[in-house]
Amino acid sequence: MKLLFVLSLMVFMPTMVEPAPTEERPTWPRTTGSSEINLDGRMFTLSRNYGGVIFYHPNYHFQTPYPTRSYKVGAPNTTTKHPNTTTTTKHPNTTTTTKHPNATTTTKHPNTTTTKATTTQSPTRSVSVCLRYMTDAVQPTFPLFTLSPDTSPLSLQGSFHTFMLSYYGSFSVDLQPIVHLWPDIKQDIWTSVCLTVDTSKSVVQMFSGGYMSPRKVMPYQYVWSGEPVISFPGFDGQLTDVQVWDYPLQYRDIFYYMSRSYYGSYSGSVISWSNISYNNRGRAVLEDNFGMRAKVEQESRRREKKMRFFSVEENKLLL
Repeated sequence: MKLLFVLSLMVFMPTMVEPAPTEERPTWPRTTGSSEINLDGRMFTLSRNYGGVIFYHPNYHFQTPYPTRSYKVGAPNTTTKHPNTTTTTKHPNTTTTTKHPNATTTTKHPNTTTTKATTTQSPTRSVSVCLRYMTDAVQPTFPLFTLSPDTSPLSLQGSFHTFMLSYYGSFSVDLQPIVHLWPDIKQDIWTSVCLTVDTSKSVVQMFSGGYMSPRKVMPYQYVWSGEPVISFPGFDGQLTDVQVWDYPLQYRDIFYYMSRSYYGSYSGSVISWSNISYNNRGRAVLEDNFGMRAKVEQESRRREKKMRFFSVEENKLLL
């Protein structure tokens, strides 16, 4: 009997051993910036491997996590909505509503003005974007940003010499800042760029440092919705001083930005670096920019030098 008991215990013991715990894979947390945060003197270190960031106006209700959507737009001013949606077709001085069973289709014409519930911006306003970035990217082009991704996506791709502006998914304009406009702009560690889109004239222009591109007529009129959101999908490098205006900047204003407020101040009317909210999209790191780091280190060395001086003087008095 004792032998049978021992054999039975040996058979059932393996089933009593708990399995080893599986190792959890690390995840990258999603960080949300607080409302009305001042990012002056700060920069984001981005990565093309899921290291982007989204900026938006503090008063704008932005959903997080950031949704992934595809934008398929045939005619830019035509919108088709699905069941249980009610929309209106507007013509000059005429309003017509067409309803079908469980669905309503809306056609908007170029001269139609619509106000979004989440923003007070007019859809016919122009737009300007300025920013500073640093990268050693060797690929021909890399994505810089997409403005108003949920409503009227306007995307800019960058390179060392040529920029490509695309909108509505099927229209694009190549922009080369090759005309030397401001000889007083000094060389900087940052690449400072500004994009202006005049929707009333359908004209776009690009600026980089002291250079500008020729003004170009857009192949199809772009209508900006006014959604105060700008998304950076990520590239290997740093990003700082993002500003967005709801009008085309004058050359004077762009010069103020390029000269870092040396000749005049600037601040985006829609999105301002000193009053902004943000969401990280993965491996984006917020830290002091290079100028702020150098200033802090310089102040630290100055304090250390002053402390050594007083220490030497104190020792002389004791002697």
